[in-house]
Amino acid sequence: MILTLETDSKYVLNILKNHQKLENSGFIGAPHAKLAQNAIASFRSRPTQTRMMWVKGHNGHERNEGADKLAGMAVRKDRANFVNLKIPAELLVTGAKLSTITQATAYKAIVARSSRDIDMHRKRTDMNLMRIKNCVEDTFGYIPTSEAIWKSIRNKDFELKIQIFMWKAIHDAYWTGTHWANPSMSQELQERAICAVCGEVDDMTHILTKCQTPGQKLIWKLVGELWEKKTTTAIPWRDPTTGDILGCGLARIKEPRTERMLTGDARLWKLIIAHSAYLIWTLRCERVIRNSGQPFPDNEIRNRWLKTMNSRLDLDRRMTNKRYEKKALSKGLVIQTWKGVLAEEKKLPKDWTDELVNGVLVGIAGSGRGEDGVG
Repeated sequence: MILTLETDSKYVLNILKNHQKLENSGFIGAPHAKLAQNAIASFRSRPTQTRMMWVKGHNGHERNEGADKLAGMAVRKDRANFVNLKIPAELLVTGAKLSTITQATAYKAIVARSSRDIDMHRKRTDMNLMRIKNCVEDTFGYIPTSEAIWKSIRNKDFELKIQIFMWKAIHDAYWTGTHWANPSMSQELQERAICAVCGEVDDMTHILTKCQTPGQKLIWKLVGELWEKKTTTAIPWRDPTTGDILGCGLARIKEPRTERMLTGDARLWKLIIAHSAYLIWTLRCERVIRNSGQPFPDNEIRNRWLKTMNSRLDLDRRMTNKRYEKKALSKGLVIQTWKGVLAEEKKLPKDWTDELVNGVLVGIAGSGRGEDGVG
């Protein structure tokens, strides 16, 4: 059976008409090369002929108008569909024929490959930098420079693992989302691009702020409850966006009446957001890689978050020891950072940074003892 395809695009018709020339050149320098290669391979896979017919667009043609309507519906969709663009090995044309390639064509291929990889990472990095700048302006009232953003993730308050996580997340360097959608990968690997629970692209934004799998939503709820105990600040809590998370080290918080900088509040903001985001990422990796997608129960998520917060608090407390000399933290800064969020704080002495206070380790309270936090 002959298949007749109608299109109002002479551009598409021209590409398909010159398919032999494109294949001979290895699609080097061709616009929309991947889509053209896939379309040509699809036609070749058919056992019978495929014909193309041009129709005038926006001229009352029933099928053309219907196609336009479907295209408009696709643009307005709020969920991406997974489209398998992998070409069967027997139909995959790789490289250009030596009989047709020229030095200029070879040079174009080298430049295109290098610039494609660099541009993709640069575009994603620039997009994340813009998100950070917008969020910092909305929350703290100023626009940071790109240099300030990079400097903020190298802050000494961030452990090395947090610094690396922030740097790679801004560069979109983790294997998430569309990184898995490379046509050269097997279909099983390509399916990792989509969240198995939500059916959406499983990129870092989805993982940290949108995924419905138990984890991120509960953790941000716990962070919000902790932050709202900070009665000195005028920054209300809301679930963070990707820009808020990656730009948390740029927090500037002022006392509402005096405009005095609240250094402790700003420090707590960046510590609890950065560590919570890293925990969400860690839980997600454990769930997907180690647990075959099995979600963690809420009580385990809560306990691990409390343990993370208490571990960071304990690190701050220990780092006030004078034996660390120039690397030691100011006791005043640490006390101001955690002021208002500690368990049974009214019973604590003014300086609670000693190892034990009345025989109990200072911490953030949970629903029980041990990993739930102590007070």
